[in-house]
Amino acid sequence: MPNLKFMIAVALIALASTTPMFAAVTHSGAAQKAIVVVTETNDQFTSSTSYSDLVGAAAVITVPAGKNYLVTARFTAESYCFGLTSFTWCTVQILADGTPMLPDVGFDFAFDATGNADDAWEGHTVDRSMVLGPGVHTIKVQWAVTDPAEIFRLDDWSLTVSSYANGH
Repeated sequence: MPNLKFMIAVALIALASTTPMFAAVTHSGAAQKAIVVVTETNDQFTSSTSYSDLVGAAAVITVPAGKNYLVTARFTAESYCFGLTSFTWCTVQILADGTPMLPDVGFDFAFDATGNADDAWEGHTVDRSMVLGPGVHTIKVQWAVTDPAEIFRLDDWSLTVSSYANGH
């Protein structure tokens, strides 16, 4: 068996030296062109294990013909993720025209997680970005739970969408 462990170690070292461990993506933009802020103070609840639109959490950004804008979206909310199952989480994603903004990690993003009573009603934030070409673009927030026994509550939220010229 020592040979097997040695071979696995060599394979992992070889893989690590040929495969980047991190694949960071950088976007940039110039002058801010627009900002749209949408807020809500009424609470909403979901137990959906599929992403669905958070009612009201949408903004529209227009990019002029011949231009590309870097669009950033920040969603902040009072959150409570609760259920009977431990080690589960509640998730959000921000979409631009139906496409997840970056980083696109699907259900892997834990906006909030189940815990005990001391872990209730906390403020949480997610930021996403994407370079968008000319046209009218809808930015919206979706939410879901990872376990159907969970309840995800969001309250007092704010969606801030900013656009910057010369996005790339």
